[in-house]
This record gives sequence, structure tokens and C-alpha cells, in this order.
Amino acid sequence: MCGDSTPTRSAELVQPAEAAYVGAARHFTSELLGLWGLASEDRIAAELIVDELAANAARHGRAQMSIRLCMHDDGLVITVTDSGEARHHDGASPDSTPPDEHGRGLEIVRRLAGSTCIHDDERGRRVVTTRRLAPLQRSVAGVTSPAS
Repeated sequence: MCGDSTPTRSAELVQPAEAAYVGAARHFTSELLGLWGLASEDRIAAELIVDELAANAARHGRAQMSIRLCMHDDGLVITVTDSGEARHHDGASPDSTPPDEHGRGLEIVRRLAGSTCIHDDERGRRVVTTRRLAPLQRSVAGVTSPAS
């Protein structure tokens, strides 16, 4: 689901919930939002949001993750879900992470997005963020100006 209204554009990437795939999620976001014509500030913020959430899904998630981007007239909804069978993670357990490291990624996400909702259930975790977008730029006779 992409928010309360019908998105003007949407796309989804489903991939393994592994650290090696976090870069692919970031690249997917960057390329797609560039094609959609989002302002640079919004693209960079969305890339950081996806990077943090995909990294969390890879570290704490299950078998697969999905990244869904939905653009509305005034906002971008980013949903990152980890799902599938629970799996054992290699490396350090969450409890061995220094206390000042816990939650830092989600705090970055909350600051970049206007709203963030986290939903946990037996199937996994779904994080939904919404970011208000800068007005789209229009090019008229080679001159770029803010949308009116």
C-alpha cells in the first residue's frame, strides 16, 4: 500500500535481505527518482532513507526485503519490508552493538522523512515513511523555474 491516495507513480524492488544487496536498493532508488524528475534534495534524502532501512532489513530481517516507492502529487512514500522465513544472521547479535549505535539509522530516517511508521508482525517488519516533495521543476525554453 502506498499511502491514502492513489500514487501518480510507483515501483517495487524485491531482493534477498543481505548486506550485499543494500547498494542495489540505493541504486534502484537513485535511478528511478531521477527518471521521475524529483529535485536533487529529495532524491538524496530518499537514497539515505532507503540505504538505512535496507541495511536494517539486511541486518535484522528475514529472507527477503522489498523496497516500494510511491510518488504522490505532494509526497513520496517509501516502504521497506523484510519478510519470509526467519533466518539466523552471521556476525554480532543486536545485543552486542554498543548502546549509542542502537536506533541511529531510524533516527536519521525520522529526520529525513515527514512521518515514519513501523509495523511488526509474524511475517516480518514494514517501515513506511512519507516525505513531502519540493515543487517539481519545469523547463521552458531551456530555463528551469519552480513549478507554479
